[in-house]
Amino acid sequence: MLIKKIKLENIRSYLNEEVNFPKGSLVLSGNIGSGKSTILLAVDFVLFGLTRGILSGNALLRNGTEKGSVELHFDLDGKSIIVRRNLKRSKESVVQDTGYISIDNVQRNLSAVELKQVILDLLNYPKELLTKSKSLIYRYTVYTPQEEMKHILMGDKEIRIDTLRKVFGIDKYKRIIENSQIFISKLKEKRKEYTGRIEDLERKKEEKEKKLKRIKEIEVTYSEIFPILSKMKRDVSNKELEFENIQEDVKKFTEINKETEFLEQQIGEKLKRIENDERLIDETNETISKLKSEIKSISEIDMEKIRILQEDVSGLEKREREIMVKLSEFNSKMGDSRKLMNDVYNLENCPTCKQIVDENHKKGIREMETAKIKQLEESSEIYRKDQEGIITKLTNFKQELELYRQRQNDYQINKLKLNNLNDKKGILNSLMDAKKNVDREIMHLNLRKLDIEKKLNELKDVEETFFKIKKELSEMQENLKQLEIREATLLREKKDLEENVENLITEILNKIKIKDSISELIKVQEWLDGSFNNLMLTMEKQIMLRVHNDFNGLFKKWFDILVENESLNVSLDLEFTPKIEQAGYDIDYIHLSGGEKTAAALAYRLALNQVINNLMSEIKTRDLLILDEPTDGFSDEQLDRMKIVLDELNIKQVIIVSHESKIESFVDNVIKLEKKEHVSRVV
Repeated sequence: MLIKKIKLENIRSYLNEEVNFPKGSLVLSGNIGSGKSTILLAVDFVLFGLTRGILSGNALLRNGTEKGSVELHFDLDGKSIIVRRNLKRSKESVVQDTGYISIDNVQRNLSAVELKQVILDLLNYPKELLTKSKSLIYRYTVYTPQEEMKHILMGDKEIRIDTLRKVFGIDKYKRIIENSQIFISKLKEKRKEYTGRIEDLERKKEEKEKKLKRIKEIEVTYSEIFPILSKMKRDVSNKELEFENIQEDVKKFTEINKETEFLEQQIGEKLKRIENDERLIDETNETISKLKSEIKSISEIDMEKIRILQEDVSGLEKREREIMVKLSEFNSKMGDSRKLMNDVYNLENCPTCKQIVDENHKKGIREMETAKIKQLEESSEIYRKDQEGIITKLTNFKQELELYRQRQNDYQINKLKLNNLNDKKGILNSLMDAKKNVDREIMHLNLRKLDIEKKLNELKDVEETFFKIKKELSEMQENLKQLEIREATLLREKKDLEENVENLITEILNKIKIKDSISELIKVQEWLDGSFNNLMLTMEKQIMLRVHNDFNGLFKKWFDILVENESLNVSLDLEFTPKIEQAGYDIDYIHLSGGEKTAAALAYRLALNQVINNLMSEIKTRDLLILDEPTDGFSDEQLDRMKIVLDELNIKQVIIVSHESKIESFVDNVIKLEKKEHVSRVV
């Protein structure tokens, strides 16, 4: 991988800047704070995205801007690749937006996570490191901030050795051993489980034998009762046939009995009917005698005479009503005359002309009205006398008419009684005939009854025989039932025992297999506990020893180039911690001078780079090295030795961030950076 250029937009102090990277060694030069380290952070970001706890969006996006981007151009395996990542400001923080990757002008828009996956695949970094929060391979082969390397040297040795195991790929042996221990623990649990499952193996075998013995006992018992059961079934079958035959006789007996009861019932009903008929005959005779005594010799009345009388009565009643109307009329007129006389007598003036009414006029009116009243009284008297005569005649006619009507009514009643007498004589004849018929029916019923009683006499013992056979059959069936129950119980017990034995055989076979499995588990456990884990430890030690030897040799080489002090010797202990000896005495790293500390950190960094590249020859970042302020605290003499280091490295592209102008004299290219008014740019 060789970087060609990088474009920064709103990244920290950069507004919109493009930086080109030629092959060979180059220095990003500039004053402190000019934006040198920003370019290295931008390369890290564009390749691997934001890293929690290491590289945040807030630390990259320029203050006051809403979005920014980094675009990196590089060559890899003869392919021209462009990667772009975008940042945008949300309400709460700065986050990554969708970016893209272009390989030989074929562009793909990808999410931040997808971009990281593609980059790691292109760089051929180990798959087991893809889920880590940071790319250890990139950090320890391409770009490690100087202060971070010092922290590794000064940090906890357990963390350092575990980190180096991961980087060197040696931690897999430790994981294998740990997984082996987990597996052994599981094997022990499985053995314990299996042991618990076969604890009752012998008891199951004994139980199986007991059940087999019981099956044989049942078979012997069954062979003894089977003949008895067969004979008993035949006897019951014969008795049932006999019972069916006697049931037919009982059925006949019952039917004859029912017929006898029916005949007796019919005879009883017929006798009751005769008794009732005789009573009705007596009652009818009495009625006939009574009717004969009541019937009189009455002739029929002349209806014409009655009609004439009715017309006379009607005419007289009409005349009486007319007289009453006339009398009422006369009384009304006399009342009017009297009222007029009274009114005139009291009158002073005429109500019409208002003239005074004299006494003569009053007198004339009284005389005239008095004459009218007299005449009306005479006429009324005539009509009253006529009314009295009419009333007398009307009374006589009505009495005569009532007499005729009464006689006619007596005649009609007598006629009805005569008709009733004739009806009763007819009923009497019918009753006599019916009685004769019933007598004949009773005679026939009695003859039938005698015939049935003869048949009953023939079947008189059938009921006793029936109950006897029924009792015998019931006892035989009960005995058969008990024997069949015993047979079914034996067969069911045998079947259950056979199923239990079959299950026990299966269970015993499974337990024997489990027992064999326990033996296999013991063998596997002993092999893992002994041979396998010892082999893994040996392999790990051998590889670590080889890595340690290579690492230690390279560390001493680079330190001796950077520090010319014959009394100062460095090496790595077995935990990859720098061991420093001066004049035969061990001294601590913190007691070194500033230049010596930086030289030790740089030597460790370069040795680590070479060891990893040698171990992982397939990674695609072998041709790139980025050194961030590698000469901090160096003397002029140590700065001169950096040229030797660069020549010895033999790497196609080395990018150095430094503010030391002396380094510029022995690198291939220099890129100068400056920052004015909070904006960085390439000079």
